[in-house]
Amino acid sequence: MSSARGDSRESAPAKVVYSEFPGGSWQSRVVRRLVRYTLKPLLWLWAKSSELPWPYRAADHFGRFLWSPRGLERQWITLANCRGELVEPAEPRGDRVVLYFHGGAFYVGGRWLHRQLVGRYAKALSAPVLSVDYRMLPRHSIADAIDDCLAAYRYLLALGVPPERIAFMGDSAGGYLTFATALTARDEGLPLPGALTTMSPLTGWDTTRMTSALTAATCDVFPVAAVPIFTRNAQRANGTHPLLSPVDSDLTGLPPTLIQSTSTEMTFPDAELLATRLAEHGVPCEFQVWLQQVHVFQAAALIVPESRLAIAEMVSFIDRTLPSAPNATT
Repeated sequence: MSSARGDSRESAPAKVVYSEFPGGSWQSRVVRRLVRYTLKPLLWLWAKSSELPWPYRAADHFGRFLWSPRGLERQWITLANCRGELVEPAEPRGDRVVLYFHGGAFYVGGRWLHRQLVGRYAKALSAPVLSVDYRMLPRHSIADAIDDCLAAYRYLLALGVPPERIAFMGDSAGGYLTFATALTARDEGLPLPGALTTMSPLTGWDTTRMTSALTAATCDVFPVAAVPIFTRNAQRANGTHPLLSPVDSDLTGLPPTLIQSTSTEMTFPDAELLATRLAEHGVPCEFQVWLQQVHVFQAAALIVPESRLAIAEMVSFIDRTLPSAPNATT
């Protein structure tokens, strides 16, 4: 697996398409304050006691209380070491499929927390979305999670879905898995998907890049103390297997990419750096910066207008990159 930049692959540099979106609606301000005074202190406590048996799987059940779009069919599929939920609209358009990797810092999520967000994308795109319930910390490694995501991609390919009709999508830790799975697929000789789309992605394991940036003080979710603890635990779980760092990897050959990030979150510096490095390796990249929003604010689309707009932008990118109805004349 390649993890060093600047190997024998060569590509012409591209240009990052940069867009900035305003924020500050009263709904987004309420969400930011709610998260800052509830989740952030909890993560600070976790950083002080991460060795305790925290109820990670139980946290997923909070998603049961979130509204999810109706009119969708759901079925669980079995993969080699995990399972995935296939979410389908009643009348899908075209042959596009989204492969979704959920966030949750590799500790929480899987069945309920991201169901409403996955459902929104299935509905808006009129396309099936396969959400991967990959193995997670602390019982499993990051390498296990990448293997599970790659197994889900192989599953879609085995069904006969053309790779160019598949979009990878992920938020936060799932954004990391979006890039890590694509890089692993490339290095194993698999065809690459047609698009990569991410929300507030983790892109590397250099904690100093994140904790020394100005956004470390403005992040509403992650306390600075949690970042090195999280990285230490991930490295320990991976054992002798080195952690893949997409932002420091050779990115040549990856498909068109959209990165959505907020201007005040801990992961912003690495997301911005990854956009630059994608362009350096010739990968078409759109980098959208959303002002005054919380980490993965798209999940609050039920009440936050900026979240609904961000989802619409994500859908627009996929529509442009993977049109819903292939042109029969080409």
